[in-house]
Amino acid sequence: MENKEIKKCPYCNSTNIAKILYGLPVFSEELDKELKTGKIALGGCMISDDSPRYKCNDCQKNFGKK
Repeated sequence: MENKEIKKCPYCNSTNIAKILYGLPVFSEELDKELKTGKIALGGCMISDDSPRYKCNDCQKNFGKK
């Protein structure tokens, strides 16, 4: 999973952004790697229209609506 949709965090302008994955994902080596490298962040099982799509790995703020 590559994240080319968002270039910068709207809070700190960082490009170190993770896409938030919701639900109960199937654990795999690929998912583990993406979690460790900060490409993916887990968002939990509850999702709504206001749930953020991205998390900044530098300032830790969530942003972008689904």
